[in-house]
Amino acid sequence: MARRGRPPLRSTARFELAPARRPQSRLRLLLPWRRLGVLVVTLAALGGAAYGATWLVLGDSLRVRSVTVVGAQIVDPRAVATAADVAGDSLLTLDDGAAAERVAALPAVRSATVHRDWPRGVVIDVTEHQGWGYWQASGVRLVIDVEGNVHERARPPAADAPTIVEIGPPSESGVMAPDPDTVLLIDRLLREHAFDRLRVTPSGFLFSRDRGLTVLIEGGPDAVLGDSSSYDFKVAAWGALLDRIEQEQLEVSEIDLRFGKHLVMR
Repeated sequence: MARRGRPPLRSTARFELAPARRPQSRLRLLLPWRRLGVLVVTLAALGGAAYGATWLVLGDSLRVRSVTVVGAQIVDPRAVATAADVAGDSLLTLDDGAAAERVAALPAVRSATVHRDWPRGVVIDVTEHQGWGYWQASGVRLVIDVEGNVHERARPPAADAPTIVEIGPPSESGVMAPDPDTVLLIDRLLREHAFDRLRVTPSGFLFSRDRGLTVLIEGGPDAVLGDSSSYDFKVAAWGALLDRIEQEQLEVSEIDLRFGKHLVMR
Protein backbone atom coordinates (compact mmCIF):
# COMPACT_ATOMS: atom_id res chain seq x y z
CA MET A 1 0.00 0.00 0.00
CA ALA A 2 1.51 3.20 -1.10
CA ARG A 3 2.31 5.71 1.60
CA ARG A 4 0.55 8.94 1.18
CA GLY A 5 2.82 11.95 1.52
CA ARG A 6 2.07 15.37 3.01
CA PRO A 7 0.45 17.84 0.70
CA PRO A 8 2.92 20.46 -0.59
CA LEU A 9 3.17 23.70 1.44
CA ARG A 10 1.57 26.74 -0.09
CA SER A 11 3.12 30.18 0.23
CA THR A 12 0.87 32.77 1.68
CA ALA A 13 1.02 36.55 0.99
CA ARG A 14 -1.12 39.08 2.71
CA PHE A 15 -1.88 42.45 1.07
CA GLU A 16 -3.52 45.51 2.48
CA LEU A 17 -5.79 47.06 -0.06
CA ALA A 18 -6.42 50.79 -0.13
CA PRO A 19 -10.01 51.82 -0.22
CA ALA A 20 -11.22 52.33 -3.68
CA ARG A 21 -11.44 55.95 -4.79
CA ARG A 22 -14.91 57.18 -4.94
CA PRO A 23 -15.73 58.95 -8.10
CA GLN A 24 -16.04 62.69 -7.61
CA SER A 25 -19.33 64.17 -8.32
CA ARG A 26 -19.67 66.45 -11.29
CA LEU A 27 -20.62 69.37 -9.00
CA ARG A 28 -17.49 68.94 -6.87
CA LEU A 29 -15.32 68.96 -9.94
CA LEU A 30 -16.89 72.18 -11.14
CA LEU A 31 -16.63 73.99 -7.75
CA PRO A 32 -13.26 73.54 -5.92
CA TRP A 33 -14.68 74.39 -2.50
CA ARG A 34 -11.39 74.04 -0.63
CA ARG A 35 -9.58 76.44 -2.89
CA LEU A 36 -12.40 78.90 -2.68
CA GLY A 37 -12.29 78.72 1.10
CA VAL A 38 -8.55 79.39 1.19
CA LEU A 39 -8.98 82.31 -1.18
CA VAL A 40 -11.73 83.83 0.92
CA VAL A 41 -9.69 83.50 4.13
CA THR A 42 -6.63 85.00 2.43
CA LEU A 43 -8.57 87.96 1.10
CA ALA A 44 -10.11 88.52 4.51
CA ALA A 45 -6.68 88.46 6.17
CA LEU A 46 -5.26 90.91 3.64
CA GLY A 47 -8.23 93.17 4.08
CA GLY A 48 -7.84 93.07 7.84
CA ALA A 49 -4.12 93.83 7.61
CA ALA A 50 -4.77 96.77 5.27
CA TYR A 51 -7.45 98.09 7.59
CA GLY A 52 -5.14 97.70 10.59
CA ALA A 53 -2.28 99.50 8.83
CA THR A 54 -4.60 102.32 7.81
CA TRP A 55 -5.92 102.57 11.35
CA LEU A 56 -2.39 102.79 12.75
CA VAL A 57 -1.26 105.45 10.27
CA LEU A 58 -4.41 107.56 10.21
CA GLY A 59 -5.72 106.85 13.69
CA ASP A 60 -4.81 108.54 16.96
CA SER A 61 -3.17 105.62 18.74
CA LEU A 62 0.41 106.40 17.62
CA ARG A 63 0.28 110.16 17.25
CA VAL A 64 2.58 112.56 19.13
CA ARG A 65 0.85 113.80 22.24
CA SER A 66 3.86 114.76 24.40
CA VAL A 67 7.23 116.42 23.66
CA THR A 68 10.12 116.18 26.13
CA VAL A 69 13.01 118.64 25.71
CA VAL A 70 16.41 117.71 27.19
CA GLY A 71 19.50 119.93 27.50
CA ALA A 72 17.86 123.34 27.11
CA GLN A 73 19.31 125.97 29.46
CA ILE A 74 19.41 129.11 27.31
CA VAL A 75 16.74 128.36 24.74
CA ASP A 76 13.09 128.20 25.81
CA PRO A 77 11.89 124.56 25.77
CA ARG A 78 8.55 125.74 24.40
CA ALA A 79 10.37 127.37 21.49
CA VAL A 80 12.12 124.05 20.85
CA ALA A 81 8.83 122.14 20.81
CA THR A 82 7.26 124.74 18.53
CA ALA A 83 10.20 124.67 16.12
CA ALA A 84 10.13 120.87 15.98
CA ASP A 85 6.49 121.05 14.82
CA VAL A 86 5.74 117.37 15.49
CA ALA A 87 2.58 117.64 17.56
CA GLY A 88 -0.07 115.35 16.13
CA ASP A 89 2.30 113.61 13.70
CA SER A 90 2.21 109.83 13.46
CA LEU A 91 5.25 108.14 14.98
CA LEU A 92 5.20 105.73 12.05
CA THR A 93 5.77 108.49 9.48
CA LEU A 94 7.60 111.04 11.64
CA ASP A 95 10.53 112.74 9.84
CA ASP A 96 12.83 113.07 12.85
CA GLY A 97 15.73 114.42 10.75
CA ALA A 98 13.69 117.35 9.44
CA ALA A 99 12.40 118.09 12.94
CA ALA A 100 15.98 118.15 14.29
CA GLU A 101 17.04 120.57 11.55
CA ARG A 102 14.23 122.94 12.43
CA VAL A 103 15.29 122.94 16.09
CA ALA A 104 18.98 123.43 15.18
CA ALA A 105 18.01 126.62 13.31
CA LEU A 106 17.20 128.34 16.63
CA PRO A 107 19.86 130.98 17.57
CA ALA A 108 21.06 129.32 20.77
CA VAL A 109 21.06 125.75 19.47
CA ARG A 110 24.15 124.13 17.98
CA SER A 111 22.57 120.76 17.16
CA ALA A 112 19.59 118.62 18.07
CA THR A 113 18.39 115.03 17.80
CA VAL A 114 14.81 113.76 17.85
CA HIS A 115 13.89 110.32 19.20
CA ARG A 116 10.55 108.51 19.26
CA ASP A 117 9.17 107.79 22.72
CA TRP A 118 6.59 105.11 22.00
CA PRO A 119 3.67 105.06 21.93
CA ARG A 120 2.76 108.77 21.95
CA GLY A 121 5.84 110.84 22.68
CA VAL A 122 8.96 112.45 21.25
CA VAL A 123 12.23 113.35 23.03
CA ILE A 124 14.27 116.28 21.67
CA ASP A 125 17.89 116.37 22.87
CA VAL A 126 19.37 119.85 22.44
CA THR A 127 23.05 120.84 22.36
CA GLU A 128 23.42 124.59 22.87
CA HIS A 129 26.26 126.85 21.77
CA GLN A 130 28.92 127.08 24.49
CA GLY A 131 30.73 130.33 25.02
CA TRP A 132 34.52 129.91 25.22
CA GLY A 133 35.65 133.48 25.84
CA TYR A 134 35.29 137.07 24.65
CA TRP A 135 36.47 139.15 21.73
CA GLN A 136 36.70 142.86 22.46
CA ALA A 137 37.21 145.73 20.05
CA SER A 138 36.44 149.46 20.32
CA GLY A 139 34.91 148.93 23.73
CA VAL A 140 32.49 146.24 22.52
CA ARG A 141 32.85 142.74 23.95
CA LEU A 142 31.21 139.75 22.29
CA VAL A 143 30.87 136.12 23.34
CA ILE A 144 32.74 133.70 21.06
CA ASP A 145 33.02 129.93 20.92
CA VAL A 146 36.26 127.95 20.62
CA GLU A 147 36.13 128.28 16.83
CA GLY A 148 35.93 132.06 16.94
CA ASN A 149 32.24 132.33 16.06
CA VAL A 150 30.25 135.16 17.62
CA HIS A 151 27.03 134.16 19.41
CA GLU A 152 24.37 136.52 20.62
CA ARG A 153 22.84 133.66 22.60
CA ALA A 154 24.98 130.90 24.10
CA ARG A 155 25.86 129.37 27.41
CA PRO A 156 28.14 131.83 29.19
CA PRO A 157 31.91 131.25 29.23
CA ALA A 158 33.66 130.14 32.42
CA ALA A 159 34.40 132.70 35.08
CA ASP A 160 38.11 132.73 34.17
CA ALA A 161 37.52 132.72 30.41
CA PRO A 162 40.04 134.71 28.35
CA THR A 163 39.28 138.01 26.67
CA ILE A 164 41.10 138.80 23.44
CA VAL A 165 41.43 142.53 22.85
CA GLU A 166 41.81 143.64 19.26
CA ILE A 167 43.95 146.75 18.81
CA GLY A 168 44.72 148.82 15.75
CA PRO A 169 42.47 149.44 12.78
CA PRO A 170 39.48 147.10 12.33
CA SER A 171 39.04 144.65 9.48
CA GLU A 172 38.52 145.97 5.96
CA SER A 173 34.77 145.39 6.20
CA GLY A 174 34.59 147.54 9.33
CA VAL A 175 32.69 144.75 11.11
CA MET A 176 34.12 143.07 14.19
CA ALA A 177 35.52 139.78 12.94
CA PRO A 178 37.30 137.56 15.49
CA ASP A 179 40.34 135.74 14.14
CA PRO A 180 39.67 131.97 14.43
CA ASP A 181 43.36 131.03 14.33
CA THR A 182 44.13 133.27 17.31
CA VAL A 183 41.28 131.76 19.31
CA LEU A 184 42.45 128.22 18.56
CA LEU A 185 46.05 129.15 19.43
CA ILE A 186 45.11 130.50 22.85
CA ASP A 187 42.86 127.53 23.50
CA ARG A 188 45.73 125.14 22.74
CA LEU A 189 48.11 127.05 25.02
CA LEU A 190 45.58 126.73 27.83
CA ARG A 191 44.61 123.11 27.19
CA GLU A 192 48.20 121.91 27.01
CA HIS A 193 49.20 123.91 30.13
CA ALA A 194 51.95 125.66 28.18
CA PHE A 195 52.03 128.58 30.61
CA ASP A 196 52.54 126.24 33.57
CA ARG A 197 55.44 124.53 31.79
CA LEU A 198 56.98 127.90 30.94
CA ARG A 199 56.40 129.11 34.53
CA VAL A 200 54.71 132.30 33.36
CA THR A 201 51.31 133.84 34.09
CA PRO A 202 49.43 135.49 31.23
CA SER A 203 47.77 138.78 32.12
CA GLY A 204 46.11 139.46 28.78
CA PHE A 205 45.87 138.64 25.10
CA LEU A 206 46.23 141.27 22.39
CA PHE A 207 45.51 140.84 18.69
CA SER A 208 46.33 143.11 15.78
CA ARG A 209 45.92 142.51 12.08
CA ASP A 210 49.61 143.13 11.38
CA ARG A 211 51.27 141.29 14.30
CA GLY A 212 48.78 138.59 15.25
CA LEU A 213 48.71 137.41 18.86
CA THR A 214 50.74 138.96 21.67
CA VAL A 215 50.57 137.32 25.10
CA LEU A 216 51.05 139.76 27.98
CA ILE A 217 53.03 138.22 30.86
CA GLU A 218 53.00 139.28 34.50
CA GLY A 219 56.47 140.37 35.63
CA GLY A 220 58.18 139.12 32.48
CA PRO A 221 58.65 139.84 28.80
CA ASP A 222 55.60 139.67 26.60
CA ALA A 223 55.59 137.12 23.76
CA VAL A 224 54.59 137.82 20.16
CA LEU A 225 53.47 134.51 18.66
CA GLY A 226 51.73 135.82 15.57
CA ASP A 227 49.75 132.78 14.50
CA SER A 228 49.55 129.06 15.28
CA SER A 229 52.14 127.95 12.71
CA SER A 230 55.22 126.12 14.09
CA TYR A 231 53.49 125.90 17.45
CA ASP A 232 55.84 123.37 19.07
CA PHE A 233 58.95 125.25 17.93
CA LYS A 234 57.64 128.58 19.21
CA VAL A 235 56.81 127.18 22.66
CA ALA A 236 60.21 125.46 22.92
CA ALA A 237 62.06 128.58 21.75
CA TRP A 238 60.05 130.71 24.17
CA GLY A 239 61.14 128.50 27.06
CA ALA A 240 64.79 128.54 25.96
CA LEU A 241 64.82 132.34 25.76
CA LEU A 242 63.24 132.66 29.19
CA ASP A 243 65.98 130.46 30.64
CA ARG A 244 68.65 132.57 28.94
CA ILE A 245 67.09 135.82 30.18
CA GLU A 246 67.06 134.47 33.73
CA GLN A 247 70.59 133.12 33.60
CA GLU A 248 72.14 136.24 32.04
CA GLN A 249 69.90 138.69 33.88
CA LEU A 250 68.91 140.39 30.63
CA GLU A 251 66.55 143.34 30.46
CA VAL A 252 63.96 142.24 27.90
CA SER A 253 60.43 143.55 27.51
CA GLU A 254 59.33 141.51 24.52
CA ILE A 255 60.14 138.23 22.78
CA ASP A 256 59.19 137.99 19.09
CA LEU A 257 58.72 134.41 17.89
CA ARG A 258 57.22 135.09 14.45
CA PHE A 259 60.31 134.63 12.31
CA GLY A 260 61.30 131.02 12.77
CA LYS A 261 64.90 130.60 13.91
CA HIS A 262 65.40 134.35 13.84
CA LEU A 263 64.34 134.98 17.40
CA VAL A 264 64.13 138.59 18.50
CA MET A 265 64.37 140.02 22.00
CA ARG A 266 63.58 143.66 22.58
